[in-house]
Amino acid sequence: MKIRSTSIAALVAVPLALAGCAADPAPPPQAPATPPQAARPSPEGVAWTGKLCGLVGGFAAAQQRLPGVDKTSTDTLKKTVVERIDSASRSADDTIRGLQGLGPSPIAGADQVNDGFQQGFTQVRDLLAAAGDKAKQVDPTNKQRFQEGMTGVQQELQKGQQLNLQDKLVQLEQNNELKTAAQQAPECKQFFTQPRPQ
Repeated sequence: MKIRSTSIAALVAVPLALAGCAADPAPPPQAPATPPQAARPSPEGVAWTGKLCGLVGGFAAAQQRLPGVDKTSTDTLKKTVVERIDSASRSADDTIRGLQGLGPSPIAGADQVNDGFQQGFTQVRDLLAAAGDKAKQVDPTNKQRFQEGMTGVQQELQKGQQLNLQDKLVQLEQNNELKTAAQQAPECKQFFTQPRPQ
């Protein structure tokens, strides 16, 4: 199973609007939850993994609830773009703090996955902070300068296309005990649910 990660180019799906396994064909959902060769995780391991999934999934959900953009005037556009970026940045920061607070994993190798997610979300937060700083400097009183300033903000956000948490997800996939714990933790279901065909 491959899990698609997305970029933050449009700030609508800051990476990890984790569309579950949507990108590629994957085993049917009714496949056995515990492959025979996988180590059986402890209840503590399942709980820890569930918290990890909850934090990552919570960030993705928060991106769907970002404040809207008001294009009524250059003033309102600037204000609402700044609010939107600031909200996404705070959400990334909350996710980092939550991941840091998880404590050591009962599953061998799972701490590396957590560390990887922390690094990824730190990159997201820093990129959003840089875009937010640029947005705050935009001059809404001059149409040309406003246009140039907003283009600069967009270019900053487009750097997010280079951010990819796929390797962190691959680490999760490759750790059989962690993957099994994820399949058992209710908070991780969102990453394994197959979308219905359109």
